Amino acid sequence: IGFDTATNTALEAIDKIRDTADSHHRLFFIEVMGRDLGFIALHCGVSAGAEAILVPESKTNLIDLINKLESGWKRNKSSLIVVVAEGAIKGGVMELANKVKVKFNHYEIKTSILGHIQRGGNPSCFDRLLASRLGNEAVKALIAGKRNVVSGLKNNKVTYTSFLKASSGRNKIDTSLLDLANELSK
Repeated sequence: IGFDTATNTALEAIDKIRDTADSHHRLFFIEVMGRDLGFIALHCGVSAGAEAILVPESKTNLIDLINKLESGWKRNKSSLIVVVAEGAIKGGVMELANKVKVKFNHYEIKTSILGHIQRGGNPSCFDRLLASRLGNEAVKALIAGKRNVVSGLKNNKVTYTSFLKASSGRNKIDTSLLDLANELSK
């Protein structure tokens, strides 16, 4: 609960930054939440048409990033957007922007750290509905005597998973979305 709201909030901010970037021929590095996992960066980056998406699950090669930015510049793009999960780069987005600036100075380079602005605001319709469904099912499970389980959604159906299994596992990002982002940014 909250992922849809966070991604929609971040995407709205990225769209507004893109408007500014287009008007002023800028390269923006936009940092979103994601210290350990890159789900928000990946979903927002693909949806916003970012030229590059950097996530903790994939090692960032500075030379590859600069080559990708050069490719966008050669195609006369009026702006470039790089979405960065906060845990993707050692030293953070500011250090990354400074390293890129040394080798790629065709655009004015700006950074924007969305940070916890993504946690505020009204929940999206999807998150409200999800919270209602899962909360209702959790109460039903308690009444039915189920213990030590967490309710969740799988294939749009409510399921139950043991606390132990739910707390020990981590979802993996869909690497096909990284491939899609690379294809779309060419």
